[in-house]
Formats: sequence, C-alpha cells, structure tokens
Amino acid sequence: MSQEYLHLFPFRDTPIRQLPFVVLDLETTGMAPPHAGVTEIAMIPVGMNRVTALETLCDPGMPIPAKIIEITGITDAMVRGKPPLTRVLPQVDDLLRHAIFVSHNVAFDHPFIDHAFRSHFGRPLACPTLCTLYLSRRFLRLPSNALGSVARHLGIKLERAHRALDDTPAVVYILKFFLGFFEKQGFKSG
Repeated sequence: MSQEYLHLFPFRDTPIRQLPFVVLDLETTGMAPPHAGVTEIAMIPVGMNRVTALETLCDPGMPIPAKIIEITGITDAMVRGKPPLTRVLPQVDDLLRHAIFVSHNVAFDHPFIDHAFRSHFGRPLACPTLCTLYLSRRFLRLPSNALGSVARHLGIKLERAHRALDDTPAVVYILKFFLGFFEKQGFKSG
C-alpha cells in the first residue's frame, strides 16, 4: 500500500477479525441529503472494545412522505420530540472514529452522515468504508442482493426490514459471514 494513502486505511497488517468495524443503518425521508432527513439511526460496533451501540428515532425536520411511512412504518408522530440527527452526531463521531464504516448500501448511508458531519462539524466524514451490498453482489451473486434476500440466503433472521434497529444486527451477521469467508480465502487486511 502506498504510504500516501495509508491514512485512508490505517489498519495495515491487522488480522481481519480484529479490525474495528461499526455497522450503521439509517432510515430516511427520501433518497439523498439535503432534501431528505434521517428518521432513524442504529450503529453496532464489531471487533472493538466498545459494547455501546446507538439506536434512536430522529426528527428529520420535515414531514415523512406517505410512501416512506408505508416502507418503514415510521410516522411523523413517532419522530415528534425525538432528537434531530445533529444532537446524536457526537456519539456517531465517537463510534466511527478509528473504525471502518459498514452498511448494506454505503452509497446510500454514507452521504447522509457525511452531509451531517460537513454541516455540523465543518468537516467530512473521514473513515474507511465496507459495503456488504457490494460484497454480496461480488461473491454471492444472488438474483436479488437486497438485505432481506441476503439475510434469507445466509439463514439470518430479519424481523422488520427497513427499520434500522432490525436491519443493523442482520448486517452484523452478514459482515461476520464475509469475515469468515475472507479468512478461509487467506485474505489479509494490508
């Protein structure tokens, strides 16, 4: 690995099972910030000495469209009085600092957190990412790589899809499946 890029992945030569991961899932009012807000966030550290997870509904600061309510079941009444994402950002920052950001669709989740970091902290979200959706497409090659489909394929229980608190543990199990797969293949972190 080139020395100029080492800061982007500071975990060189760390055994795969010892890498610090934080699995994150969001529910939102739409597809992209700043025109959509976060309605729920869940984060679970994996392979770290931390056991503190984060899960909360968030007030997105805008009405939740009917189509999103239909998908997630999260209503305006449920988020009324809940903290906006900016209020939990210090916890998000603490969990992601010195960790690898993992989600089932990094291309969707990362921009929301990055936008919040830029708006609130005046800096981008700067941590390596790992996308279990990408890994599923690359290695499982299922007809559908949606979270529910991958979970079913791997025998992982997923109670309520499209709820961050339920999706995040499923992604943890998918991550652990791939970590085991990579170990068997002899993959290294550096």
